[in-house]
Amino acid sequence: MGRQINVISDQLAKELELPQRTCRHLIQRLLEEIQDDIVNTGRMEFRGLGTFSVREKPGHNTEHPGTGQPIYIPAKKIVEYRSAKALRERLNPD
Repeated sequence: MGRQINVISDQLAKELELPQRTCRHLIQRLLEEIQDDIVNTGRMEFRGLGTFSVREKPGHNTEHPGTGQPIYIPAKKIVEYRSAKALRERLNPD
């Protein structure tokens, strides 16, 4: 568990008057469910926060940076994030 989860769970535990361990477990399970949904459906949208979507990055040929030998980088799936308008507006309140 990263430090960020601990900070968030500690804050929630104080605000909701729940045990810190319970809050950490709930956050960890929530993140696991989000990951499962992204893997299974290819997309997860959080209104006001943004959208995570899966995109396939095509394979390509390149050179090994140390030896200069040609190598092939296989295709792989990556997760892209696009922030919601509400979040962008909070970041840039002009």
